[in-house]
This record gives sequence, C-alpha cells and structure tokens, in this order.
Amino acid sequence: MNKKILIVDDEKNIRLTLKQCLQNDDYELDTAVNGEEAVPKILNNEYDLVLLDIKMPGLNGMEVLNKLREKSNKVNVIMMTAYGTIENAVEAMKMGAIDFVSKPFTPEEIREMVTRVLNRESLKEDKLQTFKQIIDYAKKCILTNDIKKAEDYLKKSIILDINSPEPHNLLGVINEYRNEINQAQKHYRAALALDPTYKPADKNLERTAQMRYTQVGINMGGFSNEEE
Repeated sequence: MNKKILIVDDEKNIRLTLKQCLQNDDYELDTAVNGEEAVPKILNNEYDLVLLDIKMPGLNGMEVLNKLREKSNKVNVIMMTAYGTIENAVEAMKMGAIDFVSKPFTPEEIREMVTRVLNRESLKEDKLQTFKQIIDYAKKCILTNDIKKAEDYLKKSIILDINSPEPHNLLGVINEYRNEINQAQKHYRAALALDPTYKPADKNLERTAQMRYTQVGINMGGFSNEEE
C-alpha cells in the first residue's frame, strides 16, 4: 500500500513544488492550505507523514502539532521552516516533530528527507547494522524523548565512524535538552574539529555562545552539510 502524505502550507507554489517533488515516488499525496483545514484532515485520515509549514496565518504549525498530540495522534511530522530558522524547536521536538527541513530546499533534499523519515519508522532495534541506521534510530529516540537510549546509540555510532561530525552534533542537542550548555558546546566543537564545514554544529555553537542563550534555531542536521 502506498504511503499517504499530507502537505500543509499556505503558499500555493510550495504545495505544488512539493507535490511535483514526490509525485513520482508512488506516494498518495494530499494538501491543506492552512492549519484549520489540516487538523480535521489529519484526525480523520491515516496519513503516514505530514509536511507542515511552521509559519502560517491563523493556526500555525506549532499549534497544529499541539492539537494533534492533545488528541493522541502520533502521525510523523516534518516541520518546514523558512531560511533555517526553527522557532520553538525544542518544544516541537518534545511534541514529536520527527524532523525539520529548511526553505528553500531542493527536490533531492525533500525526497531524501521523506524517504529517511518513513524508513526510520520501520527500524528495529535488534536489526540495526549500519552507521546511518544507528544515527536514524538515535534521532527517533530523541524525538520520542527516549534520551538515554539515543545517547547510548550515538556513542555506538562514533565507534562505527570516528570521522563523522553528526553524532557529536546530536550529543550536543541532547545536552541542550538537559540544559547542559557547556557540555553541548564541547560536542559541537568536537564535530567541527572533525569537519570545520559541518554547518549544523557551527550554527549550534554560534547560537549557544551568544550572550543571551536561546534554543531557537537548534539544528539536528538533515542532509550532510547543506543546512544554510
């Protein structure tokens, strides 16, 4: 059975672009023009994934996500954000936003993100083998608030690929969850020591080093180094 995906964005061009990106991948695609239309659609249908714009007039993406979780609806949600700014990211993650993607995005980025999120749901703990599988499972644990398990798997992933900055960045995110900012910064610096061009860690370190610390814009990483 084809996976069902709902695209929620108040901009017609974005909805059309996303449909064009995904229409050749055998998904069943649906759209909603705002949060008010999206909520009843999601509650009355069994979607596998929702692409949800965080900035919309009326009911915004955060409010839609909150209403879904209040109704115990656990649909996978990817939050779409403009220009790399993820407002209230920690709250969104705690409510179960499975991932974030920044506008503007390429068709390849969207297809890769959707594929990885849908595949992530089928990951079984006793079947994890590759570095990417372990990273994706750790992300799933973070987003379901199983922080200790996420931390354990990220440490395992470092053994599999000692040169990758991604697990260090995610360990920093976990430390921010715990309000351990100094420890988070150490992990972000470790990621950058391995790859000075790794932008998720660079942005996280810059944000946490500001005089007025904020969790707005926390970056879990999505596609190698492309985050702008």
